[in-house]
Amino acid sequence: MTLLPCRRSRARLAALVAALALPAAALVPTAPVAHAADEPHPFEVFRNCPAAQMLAEADDASTSCVTAVVTGGTFVIGNGTVPVTAQSVLSLGIASVGAGEKTFGTPGKVFTSGPMQVPGGLLGVPGLERLLPGLTDVTATVELATTELPQIDILASIYGGEVVALPVKIRLKNALLGTNCYIGSNANPIVLHLAMEKAGSFEFVPVGEAGSLIHARGGVVVDRSFAVPAATGCGVGGLLNGVVNSRQGLPSPAGKNSAVLDQDAYLGGPASQVLAFQQG
Repeated sequence: MTLLPCRRSRARLAALVAALALPAAALVPTAPVAHAADEPHPFEVFRNCPAAQMLAEADDASTSCVTAVVTGGTFVIGNGTVPVTAQSVLSLGIASVGAGEKTFGTPGKVFTSGPMQVPGGLLGVPGLERLLPGLTDVTATVELATTELPQIDILASIYGGEVVALPVKIRLKNALLGTNCYIGSNANPIVLHLAMEKAGSFEFVPVGEAGSLIHARGGVVVDRSFAVPAATGCGVGGLLNGVVNSRQGLPSPAGKNSAVLDQDAYLGGPASQVLAFQQG
């Protein structure tokens, strides 16, 4: 296999390359690029890519790994604004199966995210989050709110439009709220229709003799039109639902909420090369 994967996988990368007007010399380097021992492997971003799943169902030449990493930004939900201080990572695989294209995901690893501090905490007063640690401070963690795999439009990263529709719920947590306090649920999720607002810059990276990836760096995806349901499950028997909803202004209709997210995205493969890295 050459540096650009064949069939649909090649088509994905070739379309990106053509749109970016990369020089032909960049696509066929004369020698593999060496990576310093202390540098992370380029395929580290595909640690959770379902490479083995794809190889079990699809021809290796048609496979690609896709990773999107939210690195910053802000969520405005009702009355509150939460800066994005923890990375969220979406990890998928795409391959040709039969006459169509199929999305793959590793259970429990399709979407991962860390907790973020909510400014103002439970009291809603900036600066008093740490007044009573564990009681007044609140963390928010974004979780996937579906068992279905999100579908990504890779070329929207260049040409604009919706990149992904992502159903999510937000877990609020402290000692009083407990561990089952959520804004949104699998049955009533917050659905983010994230569209590319800024494409950022693109880099083609050859990996070893047979692998490659494209890194889209510094993009911005946005949704300013989603609705947010009321919180549920907060405190014993939901006794604090009203406190959270009053503090946050929930439920909040479409038009009063926004997500502006800084993003790095990666497309690469083939699955055989990613699997070799994962097992190495």
